[in-house]
Amino acid sequence: MRSLKICLWIAGVACLLSVFGMFIPISTFESIARVFGVESLPDTPLFLYAIRVMSAMYVGVGVFFMILARHPMDYGVLVPFSALAAVFVGAVCGITGLMVKMPILWFLGDSLSCMVLGFLILVFYRRAK
Repeated sequence: MRSLKICLWIAGVACLLSVFGMFIPISTFESIARVFGVESLPDTPLFLYAIRVMSAMYVGVGVFFMILARHPMDYGVLVPFSALAAVFVGAVCGITGLMVKMPILWFLGDSLSCMVLGFLILVFYRRAK
């Protein structure tokens, strides 16, 4: 049970780090992107809107994981659902990154962390049950 809670907390805190995306200026995004070799980001309101909305969504997902982490066995099917959802998101990140020919370092962290944490949550949930 302890391992399950730790994985859920890690997933929750990692998702909560997206809160910074809701507030930092576009110039900061551009500086971060340059570190990864991206020359420029789109200069459109839609791009900034998408970043802010995705960040807010991940913050919500992070809160969800942290709620589950407190008493995972009280939430029944939501725990394995969250695990499968994390694996799915990780697979989509990996497949999409490959399809659009992004450098692997740009998406590998997202893809692997989602899939590994999702798999571990599922394994530890089954053990705890």
